[in-house]
Amino acid sequence: MHQITYRLESGHIATAGIILVLWSFMGLSCQKKEAVHSPPVIVFSSDSGFTTHDTILVAGAKIRLMIRAQGYGGNITYFSIRYNDGAPKIVLDTGMNRQLLTYYVDIIKTSSQVEKWTFVVMDRNRLIDSAGITLTKSDYSKWGKIRTLPDVKLGAQQSADTNSFFSFNSAQVFTFSQAFLNQGAVDMIYYYGLYNGTFASPSEAEAPGFFTGPQGIAGWSVKNETRYDTTAVSSTDFDLALNDSLLLSAYDPTAGKRKAKFLQPGMVLSFKSPAGKLGLINVTGLTGTTAGSVKFSIKIQE
Repeated sequence: MHQITYRLESGHIATAGIILVLWSFMGLSCQKKEAVHSPPVIVFSSDSGFTTHDTILVAGAKIRLMIRAQGYGGNITYFSIRYNDGAPKIVLDTGMNRQLLTYYVDIIKTSSQVEKWTFVVMDRNRLIDSAGITLTKSDYSKWGKIRTLPDVKLGAQQSADTNSFFSFNSAQVFTFSQAFLNQGAVDMIYYYGLYNGTFASPSEAEAPGFFTGPQGIAGWSVKNETRYDTTAVSSTDFDLALNDSLLLSAYDPTAGKRKAKFLQPGMVLSFKSPAGKLGLINVTGLTGTTAGSVKFSIKIQE
């Protein structure tokens, strides 16, 4: 068996095995070192008026959080808000591409004994950081007072005798022209469209298509947002509610949408107003056309 040899300039002979070992060592030492990236950082802002730590609250109390995040090894590409009151849920799940993120969120304490809110960011290197806050219901929770707004009637977009815009605060029904002049007061809009009878608000995507022209919603400078959700609350339970305990138990902070679709008499909806007040809407009547109307009553936190 022949042995392959290499002759070096010094005149010495080295076997192929030794040379290969040397080459391997040199190759490894010349490889580029893998970069070590710093992960992103997310924190709760301690600016005045914002909560930064676990706390005990009475049901219905509201806190405000300011979340600040920064990418160090790469831009932030993902942001998520997660809620857990015994059943984990996703509140927000969104992509982005930015170095800095500032996010504000108002949280109303539900009737759950304990709820955990977690805020997660990930950068382009798939490195993750999170910040969490736990809210515990106070043993001394007292139910809050509510207002009842009975027998409200709103017309659909082509109604000749009933108007489509409503304010929770003043309980006023506005004409299209009045709504344009009082944009900040408009919390609810009714129209009849693809999803039949629909409650919405100025910030909802489809509402501007039903109210157009020089005073059209698309050109409003203030577009309030009300969030709606279906419930299992009965009309009877709605009528019996004397405080906000039912409003709080029906409220799901992860489920609200910018419109309530397929309205029917007997349906009870939960909502969160632009001012952060919780309420219930009991639909009592509906004429299902673009020139029709909807009748309902409201119970809302004072």
